[in-house]
Amino acid sequence: MLGLFILIFGVSCCVIGIADCPVDKNYFNGGPNPYIVDDVAMVSAHRAGSLVAPENTLNAFMLGIEEAVDKYTVDIWEFDLHITKDGELILLHDHTLDRTSNSREVFGESDARPEDYTLEELLRLNMGYNFELNGEYPFRSLTEEEITAQGLRVCTLEQVLTYMESEEAKKAAPEEYGKFRYIIEIKNSGKLGEKAADKLYATLKEMDLLDDVVFGTFNQNVTDYVDKNYPDMLRSSSICEVLDFWFAYLTNADLNKRGVGYCALQIPYSKTVSFLGTKDLVEYAHKYNIAVQYWTINEEDDVSHLQSIGADCIMSDAPDMCYNVLKG
Repeated sequence: MLGLFILIFGVSCCVIGIADCPVDKNYFNGGPNPYIVDDVAMVSAHRAGSLVAPENTLNAFMLGIEEAVDKYTVDIWEFDLHITKDGELILLHDHTLDRTSNSREVFGESDARPEDYTLEELLRLNMGYNFELNGEYPFRSLTEEEITAQGLRVCTLEQVLTYMESEEAKKAAPEEYGKFRYIIEIKNSGKLGEKAADKLYATLKEMDLLDDVVFGTFNQNVTDYVDKNYPDMLRSSSICEVLDFWFAYLTNADLNKRGVGYCALQIPYSKTVSFLGTKDLVEYAHKYNIAVQYWTINEEDDVSHLQSIGADCIMSDAPDMCYNVLKG
């Protein structure tokens, strides 16, 4: 049913012109795309690895760096950003804080949104409060000092990247690439999303990380804003560009004549949308220097299948499982 919906929606978009949105860019000056791999797909920790640690927390990064030594390695860290009331970028997937934190208890309301609070106010939360492991909630009984020490406070973009670029963290970087890479998604739309893009670009520029980040968003206005203002920011395909790519693939269209505004095609895969996970599709993308990155893959047989068709990156909530299948 999902596959049928995508096809119907895609046809509708083409008819009314929504899918006509490629932008002609040449990120790599005709050179190879560093996000296309020759052999084994990159392992990506989705939401920093939400099945092994509280998602989008410094705790999750610390686990993948300090405690996963000799067990597994993450090549690309995927995480999400929201902007706060005072203009800071924090890691958070949902538009509200309820699912992952104790925001109801702390703020006394449901559906608290990060843009309605300052960073100082958000730092009162325990972002591991609702993390469940083996039927238990291991971080609910922590003291305030322990919450901080274990990296379970709301964390900012600068805090995470500073930690990941530290000498200690760099020792755990994947040998194949010599450094970590990142997939970063802005969740805000409208003017908030544009403001978040400004902050993200400035931070990556200052830290010399523009080449190490593939930016993404589901909000077309943010994509358009980035294309106009930050053409050197690597980005993934927008929703309409995924649809445009799909129909170009079906008709074997020459993308060189149409232009491509993204360096990576980020698409879902499951047995209900298996038509997106084929060797021919990956090879068609590679022909035009486009990397193919799949989300969110939490089953071993799906990881194996995507590796067999030449996928470049597999985003998983369980990076340990993904690593063991691909490289163990």
